[in-house]
Amino acid sequence: MNHIPVLGRTSPQYAPLPIRVGIVVNPLSNHASSAISEIVRQCRDSNIETPRAYTTSAEDPGEGQARQCVADGADLVIAIGGDGTVREVAEALAGTDVRLGIIALGTGNVLASNLGLTKLSVGQQVATALRGPHTSLDLGQAHMRTTSGEEYTEPFLTMAGIGRDALAVQKTGIIAKKRTGWAAYALTGMVEALRPAIGMDVQLDDCDPVKTRCWTVLAGNTPAVLGGVLVYPGALADDGILEVLQVPLKRPDQWLPVAVKGLTGHDHPVGALRYSSVSRLRVRPHQPLPVQVDGDVVEDVTELDVSVRKRCVQVQLPLSAHTNTGQS
Repeated sequence: MNHIPVLGRTSPQYAPLPIRVGIVVNPLSNHASSAISEIVRQCRDSNIETPRAYTTSAEDPGEGQARQCVADGADLVIAIGGDGTVREVAEALAGTDVRLGIIALGTGNVLASNLGLTKLSVGQQVATALRGPHTSLDLGQAHMRTTSGEEYTEPFLTMAGIGRDALAVQKTGIIAKKRTGWAAYALTGMVEALRPAIGMDVQLDDCDPVKTRCWTVLAGNTPAVLGGVLVYPGALADDGILEVLQVPLKRPDQWLPVAVKGLTGHDHPVGALRYSSVSRLRVRPHQPLPVQVDGDVVEDVTELDVSVRKRCVQVQLPLSAHTNTGQS
């Protein structure tokens, strides 16, 4: 698949070396301790004071630790982990001048893959976090109401979805993901692909809600998903727009052209895929459903309201991630 631009509205900027670095680390990430050691080593070699590392927990998966880094005076916070850790840290840094560095040690690493970071070694990722350019990325917001009456607002950097896609994520166990990576999700997704579409009311921006039956409804902020499969070819991570995909599949054989499009990246229309560019998406499923935000699941959702905060997170990136259209 040819390289697809991830950014198009902003130009990367270089900043001086950070004065103080904070680290937020998911302890379940493979080789996390080695990554911390590499950060400490490169900071020492660059005369940056020794960073302090905070460990995430089930109760606080990253946002609180990142806020503590900011309180400590960090001007760069490095997230070690996967998309879940990165989105939590991004939420804490949104709207500040504190930059986000990413060491991709999770299962999916979808944002890092879109930015080109997963092609780099851990040492190169650390160097990118400390010395690379940075740019402003959008941060999605998924507001949900559940059957219990509770309401949640969860951030995301790559995508949010409701329907069988989220059911597949929900049914993919942590142990399976650690053993086989994103392939574990793919196997569960193939099982869900054979199940029928689900009734939903879908509202795009200020249009009237439309009753439909969909396999899933997704709001994307980056072009590719797990495994580098191209799902949102028009998505840019810095344009303040969500690329919405509705998948109103009626028969299992309709998956074939969908799969070909995702794997090859061709731009021919596929009838089972409906794309829209919006600033707000609202979905009311006809039955409670899970919602997934960057791979994390909220169960029994009865209302979903998705919006986007434009260019509010400063993220370190390799130059290869940027293709400028000259627009602003």
